[in-house]
Amino acid sequence: MKKNVGKLKKDPLLSCHFMAVLAFLATLATACVNEDYDSSLSETAELSSLQDDIRWANAIVTVRKSLSGLDYFQLDEKTTLEPAGWTNPFSEEVRALVAFSDLGPGTGFCTRTVSVERIDSIVTRDAAYIDVDDGLTGGSDHPVSVAQTGFGSTAEMLESSSPLDVVTDEGIPDWMTFSEDGYLMIHFATFWGDVTLHSVNLYASRKHPDHLYLVHKDNGDFQSSWKESLVAFRICQMYMSRKDEYMDPSSVVLHWMSFSGEKTLRLKYGNRASEK
Repeated sequence: MKKNVGKLKKDPLLSCHFMAVLAFLATLATACVNEDYDSSLSETAELSSLQDDIRWANAIVTVRKSLSGLDYFQLDEKTTLEPAGWTNPFSEEVRALVAFSDLGPGTGFCTRTVSVERIDSIVTRDAAYIDVDDGLTGGSDHPVSVAQTGFGSTAEMLESSSPLDVVTDEGIPDWMTFSEDGYLMIHFATFWGDVTLHSVNLYASRKHPDHLYLVHKDNGDFQSSWKESLVAFRICQMYMSRKDEYMDPSSVVLHWMSFSGEKTLRLKYGNRASEK
């Protein structure tokens, strides 16, 4: 798929011509399972600003392991890539930026076989439920484990957030902000001094889990330059664990505090692809 709103470039034959960002090393991003979600798995993502140019990348994938132990890339809900001759350096499932070339039809369950030219993992964390006033009506009281924020409402929580802006191309979120394979990718920009790591968390309302709240803290970092960062949040576990109307949302709404006030962005939810 060509570069588009809230999407990623997926055509293995397209060359890589993209804006500059840096990928980061991910830690834990385990596969989603249909069981009660434990929000204690949620961890703060600590980030520095982007330093390198990643115009080499032509896709964002999930690096997954099949039930038989084969390493492969989940490119989108229907497309799987078999990385020929590639040794997986990651101990856990990760989201990653990759530059690859197409070698033809895949073998077994994989759609295509590819040659990996370069790959870098992305900082990946779990999102968590919060049980605070989200200002929305209706909703479900489905019992879930919740994370504590110290705030009584999502409005207070966002007001405490250090401002940021989702990166856009002519006013439209670029190809690196999207939901796919049960993850939410966010490409954002703010002021960085690169003295102290920034931290970000993604929270979902317990009653309205299709509403996601990005909380950013600059942790006192000296604000010297306008720079970008990239993070992936695993959100599928929050929906697969539910047994109500939010079990399989068609879309999600991202909330964040910008430099001009609270902003929202509705994105199509990309379901977790089935295990192979």
